This record gives sequence, C-alpha cells and structure tokens, in this order.
Amino acid sequence: MSPLAGADRDGVRGSALLVATTLLVVLAGCSALAGGGEPTPADTVTPAPVPDPGPTDTPAPSTPGERLGAFPAVSAGGTVNATGLYAAHVDYLSSHSYTLSWERRTAGGDGAITREYDRRIAVGPDGSFLVRNEDGGTNLTLTYGDRDGAYRRVVAPDGTAVSPATVRSTGPAGERYAEAVSFEVLAFVETGYDSVDAVTRDGRTYARIVSDHVPPEIPETYSAYAVHDFRATLWVAPEGYVRAVHYEFVLRNVDERIAVEWRYTYDRVGETTVDRPGWVPDAATDRSATAAPSSTVTPSGTAGPPPTASPSPTPTADPARVPPETAANVSAGG
Repeated sequence: MSPLAGADRDGVRGSALLVATTLLVVLAGCSALAGGGEPTPADTVTPAPVPDPGPTDTPAPSTPGERLGAFPAVSAGGTVNATGLYAAHVDYLSSHSYTLSWERRTAGGDGAITREYDRRIAVGPDGSFLVRNEDGGTNLTLTYGDRDGAYRRVVAPDGTAVSPATVRSTGPAGERYAEAVSFEVLAFVETGYDSVDAVTRDGRTYARIVSDHVPPEIPETYSAYAVHDFRATLWVAPEGYVRAVHYEFVLRNVDERIAVEWRYTYDRVGETTVDRPGWVPDAATDRSATAAPSSTVTPSGTAGPPPTASPSPTPTADPARVPPETAANVSAGG
C-alpha cells in the first residue's frame, strides 16, 4: 500500500496542459471629430489587420463527457477500466524519467505521529535510479543503481558506510517503481468508486477518481482493528499515468484509535535526471565490488497488470508493519 507527497485529496498539482489561444485584436478608435460632428474619410482610422493564426490543434474537449473520454481507460460516462488504467500508467512511466514521492503517516489518539515512511525515488532517462529512504526510526539510506551495478550508502549516528547493493528483482527501474501503486490502482478501482470527474488544476486537466469503498485487503491486513472513514482519491494525467494517490482511514479497537494516511506522487515526469553520486565507486576501477550483474540491479514488472498475481498485501495484524510485503515494496528498499 502507499501515497504521495503534497497531493491533497481535493486537488492535484501539475504543469499546464490545455492551451487557450488568445487572439489579440488591436482596434483603433476614431480621431477627433471634424467641426460638423462627423469624421471625414481622412480622419477615419482603419483597424489593424488580425494576423492569420494558421492551422490550429484540435479544440480541447468542452463537455464533461468529452473531457473524461480523452483519458485512457476512462469512458465518457465515467467508467474506469482498472487493468487498462494500470497498463497505461506503467507503459507511460516505463519510457519516461520521473520522481516518485512515497509517504505514510500514522497517528494515535493524541495526534502524535507514531510511524513515518518516507521514500523519494528518482528514475533517470537512462534507467539509473536513486532511492532515498528516510523512514522513522531508521538510518538514512541512499541506494543508487545503473547499468554497472548498485551501491548503498547508510548514514548512521556512528558513521557512514558505502557497500555494493543487491536488488532482488530484475527489469527496468522505470517499470518497477511505476508498479509501486499496483494495489491502489487495481484494488481501489475494482472494489468500486463513488465519482469520476474531470478537474483542472494550474491549467492542467486530470481525471479524479474518488472512492469510499474499503478494499478487502485493508481489513485483512489490519485484522485486529475495525476500519472506518476510508477515502481514496486518484488523479490521472491526460497521458494515462496516475499522477497522484492519496488515501486515509481510521483503525479502531477497544483501546486504540489510529489514523493512517498514504500518499504517492509521480512528479517531474520527463524532466528528472539522476547523476551518479560522488560516493559511488568508479565502475571502471571497482567492478569487482558490484554485487550482481546489471540485469539484477533494476526491478521487475510488466507493462500491464500481472495476469495472475494479486496486488493484495500480505495480511498481518500489526499496523506498524510498513509497508505490506509486495514485490514493489521489497524492490523499492533495495
């Protein structure tokens, strides 16, 4: 399971998509009137000609149905194809660079945050990646990988250490981290949703999917608690990828109340670059330190949803377990 940094459930952030072409028409007025009260031919000012804008793009959809129908896997009537949306999401991000912010927060009855889960993952256009883990109660960990291998840097109170890293799955990094929201896209949409509409934020239009339906995997995971006040919002970019996910719910039992919040944000799509950190040994002089061949450095997945595997998390009664053991979560840590 998971969520996004800075993404509010009532809105999304993004770059401008819909371009409104404004034609500036300069109209000159008349000069001072002649003595008889009427302008003479010489006094009449001809309006400046309007330049021909030339061919224009197809006009942006105007009706709500047209706007929704422009998104992959979303019909004009507001029906979402979950597997089609997931496939479009993975397919688009697998061929673009991006930055993924992945956060979890829980708070007890007194409002104090009891657990934090923070990861920032940058995937470069060449398939290199840099994962920054700054989870509550753990040391800062940076993992860098490219075609030459992977290395991990651990920053602890007693010092800093760098060592070769083994990523436990194969496949392109862009595909692996795109799959991090498999549970949210597949389970949330398949379980049901309350509304689908087109919203505009900062000049860019998104399909917004809102659901109050609790996927069965969540009460199975937190089996010692009752799940209340579930709400999830997904924002889909026009290109078909899920720009942001935000969901929250409350866990209750006789003695406890725990608020849980997840956020995922895919940002800087097509703009992210990843530089090889200075702490990574030079590949040409230190190839023996590489933990595995390049084929094992980056994570696995397919351009579409797994045909048989379920995105469900492994059930556990422990709400402090973050996140459930899914393939994406395991590989994200490596």
